Amino acid sequence: MTSIEQPWPSDERARLDRLKSYGVLDTPPEPAFDRLARLGARHFRMPIVMVNLVDETRQWSKAGYGLETMVVERRLSFCAHTILDDAVLVVHDTREDDRFADNELVAGPPHLRFYAGAPLIAPDGLRIGTFSLLDHRPHPEFSAEDERDLEEFARLAMHEMETQAAHRAAQAAETLLRDKNALLESLLESVTDPIFAKDRERRFTLVNSATARLFGRAREEVAGLTDEDLFPPEEAARLDDLCGRVIATGREETVEEELPFPTEEGKRVLMISVMPLRDAWGAAIGVVGVARDITARKRAEEALRSSEARFRTLVDNTPLLMWINRSDGTPEYYNEELRAYTGQDPDAMSAWQGFHPDDRAAYLELRTRSIAAGTPYQSNIRMRRADGAWRWHQCRVVPVRERGAIVSWIGTAVDIHDIRRAQQAAEEADRSKGRFLAAASHDLRQPMQSILLFAGALGPHVAGEAGQRALNRLQQGLDTLKDLLDSLLDVSRLDAGVVAPQIEEFPVADLLGPLSAAYAPLAEAKGLDWRVVPFTGTVRSDRVLLGRMLRNLVDNAIRYTDRGRVMVDCRPQGTRLCVEVHDTGLGIPPDQRERIFEEFHQIGNPERDRDQGLGLGLAIVRRLSRLLDHPVDLVSRPDHGSIFSVSVPLVRQDTPRSPRVIRSERADSITATGEGRLAVVVEDDAIVLMGLAAMLGEWGFEVLSAGSTGEALERLRTGARRPDIVLADYRLRQGRVGTEAILRIRDLFGADVPGLIVTGEIGPEPQRDAARHGLGLMHKPVTPRLLEAALARHLGAIGPA
Repeated sequence: MTSIEQPWPSDERARLDRLKSYGVLDTPPEPAFDRLARLGARHFRMPIVMVNLVDETRQWSKAGYGLETMVVERRLSFCAHTILDDAVLVVHDTREDDRFADNELVAGPPHLRFYAGAPLIAPDGLRIGTFSLLDHRPHPEFSAEDERDLEEFARLAMHEMETQAAHRAAQAAETLLRDKNALLESLLESVTDPIFAKDRERRFTLVNSATARLFGRAREEVAGLTDEDLFPPEEAARLDDLCGRVIATGREETVEEELPFPTEEGKRVLMISVMPLRDAWGAAIGVVGVARDITARKRAEEALRSSEARFRTLVDNTPLLMWINRSDGTPEYYNEELRAYTGQDPDAMSAWQGFHPDDRAAYLELRTRSIAAGTPYQSNIRMRRADGAWRWHQCRVVPVRERGAIVSWIGTAVDIHDIRRAQQAAEEADRSKGRFLAAASHDLRQPMQSILLFAGALGPHVAGEAGQRALNRLQQGLDTLKDLLDSLLDVSRLDAGVVAPQIEEFPVADLLGPLSAAYAPLAEAKGLDWRVVPFTGTVRSDRVLLGRMLRNLVDNAIRYTDRGRVMVDCRPQGTRLCVEVHDTGLGIPPDQRERIFEEFHQIGNPERDRDQGLGLGLAIVRRLSRLLDHPVDLVSRPDHGSIFSVSVPLVRQDTPRSPRVIRSERADSITATGEGRLAVVVEDDAIVLMGLAAMLGEWGFEVLSAGSTGEALERLRTGARRPDIVLADYRLRQGRVGTEAILRIRDLFGADVPGLIVTGEIGPEPQRDAARHGLGLMHKPVTPRLLEAALARHLGAIGPA
C-alpha cells in the first residue's frame, strides 16, 4: 500500500533554513514540550498528542504522548500536508479521505483513524511543524472550537520554541562577549605601548599595564582618575584640550608630548594618537588613545643633529674639496673649500659646469652606474679653478649606509695636477730609460760580437805555445766580459720595469730541447752526466723569460758541480708544473739560501774569480720569478747537491711521461769541417759581418757576405748556387728584419734553407718571429763555441778546421 505523495511548500528552502535555525532537531526531550503534550491529551481526550517538526526527508517528534515512534518518513507524514497551509487540518476518518486511506500508518499499525494538526508558524510566517492529535478511531464530533483550541496549543509550542531559541542566542552572545573581552584584555596586555580610554569627562575608564607602569600604579588605581590627578597643571591642560578637540570634532589627532612621570622613567617623549570613542548610534562618548615612547628616537635625532652640525663644521674646515649627495645622488651640500676653489654657486656646481666638457659624460655615466649598484666610484677628471684654470683632480664618492640602506653619498676631490705631471714625466723617463737600455744593449753587443769573432778567428794564425796561452786568456776574459754584459743589461732592464711579459700557452718541450742541446757540450767538457727528462705538457708563461730562468739555473748547476750529474726534470702538481734542476755540487748552507739571490753574492769565491761566474744569475732568476709570478723553491744539502724548482701554470699534460731521457752526444761527434758549404751572412754592421765571415771561413765554409737583404738576393741570383745555411741579424736598415731575408732566400730557391737569427735585440719580437718560421735564434754577443754548436744543430756534424 502507498499514500498519495503530498506536494512541497513553495517556500521550502526558506522554511528548512528557519527550522534549522532553531537548533532543536535531534535534541533530547524537554519538560516544557512534554507538559504541553500531556496537557493536550487531557484537554482533547486524545490518546496520542505530538509536537512534530518536518525537514527534507522525515517527520521528527520533539515531544510525544501515547506513541513510541518519534520519526516517520516524510512521504507517510500527515503533518507534511498540514504545513501547506496556515489553517488547522482535520481528518475525521482517515479511511474516508483519499489522501490517507492507503497510508501505511492507517492500513497497518498503529491503524490511525483520526488526525488533527495545527501548523507551528514562526514569526516570519514560515511553517516548520505541527501540534497534532491522533486516535485509533474516527472523531466526527471534532468541532470548530476544538480547532481554535488546537491552534492555541500550537502557538504555545511555537512560543516555547522561540523562547528557547532566544535564550540560546543570548547565551551565545554572552559567550561571544566574554571571548571578545578576553581577547581584548589579552591584546591590551600583550602590547608594549600604553593604551587608554576616557569618557566625556576625561576620566580614565580603561588602561593597560603599560600605561599603569608609567605612573607606578596598578590598572585599577588609574581607572577613574583624570590627567589633573596625574600630571602638573600645564601638561594636564594640554592633554585635556586634546581630548576635548577630538570629542568635539570627531577627528583623530596625533601629537608629541614631553611628559613627567613619577617613576624612574622620569621625563619621556610620547607620540600620542587619540581618536573618538562612539556608541552604537555614532555619538562620541569619549576617546581611545595609543601612546608610543619615542624618547630614544628623539634623543638619537638630537644627537644626530649635533653630530651633523659637528660634521658640517669639520667638512667646512677641511682643506679637501668635499660634497654630500642625497641617497638618490642629488646634491645636498658643498663645503666652503669647494665653493671657494671653484668660485661657483651651488646651482652651477649641481649642473656640473665645473667639470671639463671632455670628462663630463664619462664621469656622469660612471656615477649613474654606481648609484644604481650602490657601489663607490672614483675617477680622475679636470675641474675648473676660480681663476679659470683646468686642473686634474681625483674624485672619490662613497655611500653612507644606515641599517644596510644608503642614506647619502660623500665625495672628495684631491688636486693631483702636479702629481699627474710628475707621473707623466716619470713615465717618460722610464720610456727614455727603456729606449736607452735597448740602444745600449744593441750598441754594446755589436762591438763585443766583433771582438769575440775575431778572437776566435785568430787561433789558426797564432804560432807558439806562448801565443796560444795568451790567446786563450784573451778568450777567457772576453767570455767573462760577455757574461757580465749580458747579466748587467738584464738586471738593469728588469729593475727599470721595461720588461713586459708576453704570456702564452706553449709546449714545455720547446724549452727543454734547446736547453739540452745548448748545455750538453758544457756538461761533457766537465765530465758530468747531463740529463733532461722529457715532458709532453703545455704551460702558460713567457717562453723567453722562462727560458732565461732555466738557463741561469742550469748554468749555475754546471758551474758549481765538479762531478756527478746535472738533471732537468718536470713534476706535475695539480694545476702547476715544477721544473726542477738537480745537481750533485757543493750544496748551499742554510744561512746562505737567501743571500745567494742577492747581486754579486757567491759562495766560496771571496777572491771574485770570474771563472766561477759573476753572481748575477740567481738575482736575475728572482726578479723574473716575481715578474712572472713563478715561485722558485730550493732544497739543498751541503756537499750533496741542490734542487732548484720553478712553479709554472700547467695548462694540460698531453700524454704520459716517457721514461726515456735526453742525454748529451759525445763531443767527438761534431768534429767535421764546413767542407765548402755555402753560408750566407746578412749583417748591416760591417765589423760584425767581417768577423762572422772570418770565423766561418776558418771552419771551412764558403761565405757570401751582404749588408742587406737586397744585396744578398742580387749576389745569389748571380752565383745561382743554393746556400746551405743563412745567418742574419734581426734588425736591419730601413726597417727590414732578418727573418724577411731568410724567407726571401727560401722563396728564391724554392727550398727550406736552414736559417739562424743572430741579434743584439733581446725583446720578445725576435723570439716569436724566429719560432713562427722555424728559425734558430742567438743573442749577441755569441762566442765561437756557441755559434759552432748552433751550426752543428742546423747542418749536422760540422766543426772547426
